[in-house]
Amino acid sequence: MNKNIILLYIVFIGPFFIALFLYGFFPLINYDNTKATQDNIPKSIENVRIKRDALYQPMVKKLIIMIIDALRWDFITGSIGKIAMPVTSSLIENSSVSLLKTKVHSPTVTMPRIKAITTGMIPSFIDVALNFGSKPVTGDNIFFQAKQAGYKSIFYGDDTWITLFPFIFDRYDGTTSFFVTDFTEVDYNVTRHIHKELYNNNDWSIMVLHYLGLDHIGHVYGPFNPLIKTKLKEMDNVIAKIQFKVQEWNQNNDSTLFIICGDHGMKDSGGHGGSTISETIVPFIAIGGEYHQNYNNPIEISQIDIASTLSVILGLPIPHSNIGTVFLDDLYNLSISKKLFILYYNSKQVFSHFQKLVDYESKYAYKKYLEAIRLHNAWLNTKDHPDSITDDIVLSYKIALKEMKEILVNSTIKYDFQIIIIAIIFLCHITCILIGKISFRSPTLKSIIFFIILNIFSWILINHFWKQENISLLHTKNLIANIIVLCIIIVLIIHSYLFVNIKDFNIFMSEKTKNGIGKWFLSFGALIHAISLGSSSFVEEEHQTWYFYWVTVLILLLYHFIAKYFSRDFLYIQYYKNCRQYLHVQIIIKLLLLLIGHRILRKLNSTGDKYAHLPDIAGFLLKQENILSMTIVLVTGLILLIWIDFSHESKTHKIQSLALNSIISICIYLRHMHNGNVAKIVFYPKTSGVYEVQIFWFLLLINFLTYIYNIIQTKKHNAKFFLKISLYFILKTWIMISAMLHKPHNVILLPFQIIFSNVISEIIKNGISQDVGVILYIWIGNVFYFYQGNSNSLATIDVAAGYVGVQSYIPFINGSLLLINTYSSPVLAYFLLIYYSILEHSYNIYEIVTQINKMYIMWRLIPMTLYTIIISIQRHHLFIWSVFSPKLLYEATYFTIMCVVVFIVLILTTLQKIINKL
Repeated sequence: MNKNIILLYIVFIGPFFIALFLYGFFPLINYDNTKATQDNIPKSIENVRIKRDALYQPMVKKLIIMIIDALRWDFITGSIGKIAMPVTSSLIENSSVSLLKTKVHSPTVTMPRIKAITTGMIPSFIDVALNFGSKPVTGDNIFFQAKQAGYKSIFYGDDTWITLFPFIFDRYDGTTSFFVTDFTEVDYNVTRHIHKELYNNNDWSIMVLHYLGLDHIGHVYGPFNPLIKTKLKEMDNVIAKIQFKVQEWNQNNDSTLFIICGDHGMKDSGGHGGSTISETIVPFIAIGGEYHQNYNNPIEISQIDIASTLSVILGLPIPHSNIGTVFLDDLYNLSISKKLFILYYNSKQVFSHFQKLVDYESKYAYKKYLEAIRLHNAWLNTKDHPDSITDDIVLSYKIALKEMKEILVNSTIKYDFQIIIIAIIFLCHITCILIGKISFRSPTLKSIIFFIILNIFSWILINHFWKQENISLLHTKNLIANIIVLCIIIVLIIHSYLFVNIKDFNIFMSEKTKNGIGKWFLSFGALIHAISLGSSSFVEEEHQTWYFYWVTVLILLLYHFIAKYFSRDFLYIQYYKNCRQYLHVQIIIKLLLLLIGHRILRKLNSTGDKYAHLPDIAGFLLKQENILSMTIVLVTGLILLIWIDFSHESKTHKIQSLALNSIISICIYLRHMHNGNVAKIVFYPKTSGVYEVQIFWFLLLINFLTYIYNIIQTKKHNAKFFLKISLYFILKTWIMISAMLHKPHNVILLPFQIIFSNVISEIIKNGISQDVGVILYIWIGNVFYFYQGNSNSLATIDVAAGYVGVQSYIPFINGSLLLINTYSSPVLAYFLLIYYSILEHSYNIYEIVTQINKMYIMWRLIPMTLYTIIISIQRHHLFIWSVFSPKLLYEATYFTIMCVVVFIVLILTTLQKIINKL
């Protein structure tokens, strides 16, 4: 068993146990499938009979819910709302509507937010991933109750609703929510049905409209683009049209309530998914109610409160899974008896979940609930129903509801800790195997003792958690569970064999280090970074850590080469012009330029959380008046890429490569020109931008066929260059695709990363060990990852990149493009490291590539393993879902992608070895 086979094993088994950890950490919430019925609506309080049928009647005949995707709070209440939405703003200022501030829970993406609105329950965080492949809601919800009650529901808009609630809507027309470059058709498809439903059809009771255009504009251009105002004006016209008809119905005693709200907000960068104020605070506007709020001091509600409130308005049973509280008295002037009954019903329903908690009787919420029941009962038993205690009853109910809701929200998730511990144990096993130097001659006593201790410890932990009576995949009797258990047993046997053959532990490729920056210093820095992720602030501002590390490394390198320059006699340099000393001078100048470049590039995109709002270069370039500056930046980036490839291409292919790269660059420019980001070319016909991207893919296909042809035609004595040719092709293709997917101002990062990497490669050849070089390349990838504007918030994912040149929603293609764009820099850093290493060490390619792959995977697995331990310890942290969990998804995806690219290089390396033996 050689090193390559062990590495291939780790590349496959590592992602498996990370996926197992994710399963344990993000268990899907099991919605209670118990359906609420009319029998669940109480008919008495203790022994006092009440007239439930009189107190719990539908308050409206029709309900219209208009959801405007990504509607931020300031889009309604800010200056942009007053300009772009005059009708809505006028209604708010005249107190003709109720305006409430809605608090949204993370993750702020559409599918889990729809679940929250309709079930009154907080969905699992993993729904952020399932957002791209929704499954029907199996738990109780208001639409199921409406169907049971005979209400007719219709829907137009985001087809996520149709997927979540099949067989519910009597009429519907869905549009895909994921094609984010569509700003008009996706909303026109909704609006075209409104007139018919308002004026011609009178058979429905509930109408749901879900508009997507605003969200799509935000993803592509951000919340401050002029198109936002145009879209808000369009939404205002729709609101005005519906409001006019609602007012007419209410005047004719056909009571109707019109709700306008956002499912989530929008970050200043245009994305969403995180937990910033602009993402989690959205407006809730009610038109047609009786009580109108003062818009200067709006009441804050939770998004999960909407389900229970709408249920009461429609006279339906509150969904059984609901933990939200009714805010009906903020919309209607209710009689005191009805208000108390609704509070009692809501409290009783939430208490049915609350009493399932351990030690619930000791909670303050339980005491307030009993107090409210006692006071309410006393009020009912008093003949004249005194008004003196009604305020106390209402207050007690509301405090009890608020406290119970907060406790239930915090106790909703139940981790599968058994799976978590097993995954962590095996990830630690894999890390030890990577660090260990394996020799299959004869096991040492030290390795045998280590193996025995580790296995005893592992089995004690596994057996301990195996006996825990929690819901676990491993306790279920199905085929998948049996396969996983079998895999665990096989993996443990393999690890046992590998552990007893570990000779020693070493995190580096070689035992000795050349002069220069100590490899232990960089290794210590990498470990400190991994440990720092235990702090939510360090996770949110991780880019600051990498920027600090990068500047520190550059300064230390600068000091190192300045010291080497003056280590010899200066006159000797002057008279004999030692080439090596002049080389040091060049490196010193290049390092100074890298420091200047870093200072500029870190301001290209503001990222993180604390300082993300600060002005950056991208914000300046994206303004319409600075379109010329954006054009210069994009053209400069493309020219630099063409020049770099031309200078590295072989003489026989220079002209061919220049022509191909020029056409591809034109396609990239035209794709951004269509989006209005760069200057328009005179006389160029107006297009959708899709054909240019299709030409781009066609050119890449031709380039691939040319590569295959060159490989086939390679003569035997040139076969040793197979790996070099293949890596150059992959590297070139990766850069081309990244340039096409990147935002126009980010294209400049690609040539700069190549230049940075080239300088580091030159430094490695002049006094820095290969071990240090691997770590430096990993750091370059991380630094440029944050230069691009990425962060540990899901809101910074550039969703628009997944739809470049794509005319329909194809999950595999959209997801692949999204991953390529997001992780472009780390993967590019890896390919550059392998390519430069092959050029430098052409005599022992196989050994060098294997060592680099081992170190690369190891330095990705160590922080990944440490973070699984950290997040398991921090699972009850206040910011577990808003900060730590998104970072876990990022790290897991990062590691998996690196395993895939390492696997590809290992296959190519193995083929090269086979070719050499022929």
